Amino acid sequence: MISEEVFAREDLRLGKSVHYHDGIWWVKTAPFYYKPINEFHPMPPKSAKPHPLRALMGYSHQVSDHSQATRHLRYNVLQGDDLRTFSLEHLPSPKRRVVRQGIKNCRVEHVTNIGPLLEGIKSINISQALRFEATDGKGDFLPADYYKKHTPKWREDMLKIFRHPGHWFMGAFVGDKLAAYVDLIQIEETWMFGAVKSSDDYLSFRPVDALYFTILTMASHCPDCNRVVNGGGDERESLTRFKSQFLLKSVLCPYYSRTLLPMEKLRQLRKLIKHPNSGRLPFQATRK
Repeated sequence: MISEEVFAREDLRLGKSVHYHDGIWWVKTAPFYYKPINEFHPMPPKSAKPHPLRALMGYSHQVSDHSQATRHLRYNVLQGDDLRTFSLEHLPSPKRRVVRQGIKNCRVEHVTNIGPLLEGIKSINISQALRFEATDGKGDFLPADYYKKHTPKWREDMLKIFRHPGHWFMGAFVGDKLAAYVDLIQIEETWMFGAVKSSDDYLSFRPVDALYFTILTMASHCPDCNRVVNGGGDERESLTRFKSQFLLKSVLCPYYSRTLLPMEKLRQLRKLIKHPNSGRLPFQATRK
């Protein structure tokens, strides 16, 4: 288990804006706006807050009681009995067939030596970015050109991130080729899917299905893991449906927020600063 403090200090090493106040580690998620490092640790309203000079625009955190909430955020979550009893037999029949294909075609493993795989990761990132740009062009992802124009910095950032003990790199290989990968974020009792990326060349081998099944099976066997979180919010309906086939349920989580500006204005501010040098991970969507 990776403690909140260890995770926070590693984020500091990566250059993220993190500080400790009122017994909680806070991380900046928008200009002068903070959330707890361990976002899935609810606390009573006004029981803790970030340093007021840092959080001039406000802050938010989860609460345990919906009546205390000022807003709600939607996440895809696997927890409780669904997590503890997760198995191939509990998946819908069509998904079981696809998962079996993925497990047969792919080798899934935790990768500890990332250096030799960087070129393959770069190709996957470009492939997926081009795929997204060819559809609606929307979403929170780096453009394909970024990986070509800023290769040295991207490589350096990647090597730093993979030294972060709260980030586990899980890869699906077809033969000796990396077909897809997941950045699995672990902090205390919560596991979170970070980046999930795959190459167009290997989609028919079902590497993403193999990764999902392997990771969720690992989580179900881990006594320290109480929940697995995989995005949510305004994602595509087809993506939410894909995750639901792995028993991830769409859940409304209650939040208490104090803001100087309306939340929509804060979201617009955050979009204005989304740039490769803004502190975002070089392969990952920013967590909301």
